[in-house]
Amino acid sequence: MSQASHTTDDIQCILFDLDGTLLDTSYDFAYALNQVLREFGGPRLRYQDIRKTVSQGGLALTKLAFPHLEGEELEIRRKRFLDIYFDNITNHTRLFPGLETGLELLAERDIPWGIVTNKPTWLTETILRRMTFPSAPLSVIAGDTLAVRKPDPAPMHLAAKECGVTPAQCLYIGDHPRDIEAGINAGMKTGAALFGFLPEHESDAAWPADFFFDTPIDISRFIETIRKNP
Repeated sequence: MSQASHTTDDIQCILFDLDGTLLDTSYDFAYALNQVLREFGGPRLRYQDIRKTVSQGGLALTKLAFPHLEGEELEIRRKRFLDIYFDNITNHTRLFPGLETGLELLAERDIPWGIVTNKPTWLTETILRRMTFPSAPLSVIAGDTLAVRKPDPAPMHLAAKECGVTPAQCLYIGDHPRDIEAGINAGMKTGAALFGFLPEHESDAAWPADFFFDTPIDISRFIETIRKNP
């Protein structure tokens, strides 16, 4: 983990992006995308090519599989892809190894945490119902909870409010430049999850994050340094 000249003294809440930061959802996305390719007669894609596109959303994944399609034909395949994904949504999805310790520390210290994702509610709620955490997130903001989504600051501000803190007391951790932009727009400290689903063309060196986490365990070690204010 690396960081600029920042301390954790005023961090009283951790907010996570979902896919590629809190949960490794890549295997179930890869399965669903290759299944829809099989149904529509397309060539199978490599897992690594799918993984680096996951954080860009369902439409981007569908375009990856069917780059020459648009309009209704692309939408038909997108809907089918999401249906297959929903039916297999937690077959292989897991908390990133190493994060369990950090979430346990948040629970022990009664430090609130939440999730801000652009994943739609129907998928977000389904996946979270099937996951077990040491303590429940105090806020879960999905991509359609509000009329706007990341990088707009409104979802971030709502998460902070539901967690009972100010935006300035939050650290938002994500694996996409959009996540860092959202945190900055909201007046939060930001952390880049470099172990996540980084787009191939993105260089983390250009991300204006406050903290950089090379591995999930780096986040847990960071959380060890946080103390809740009395």
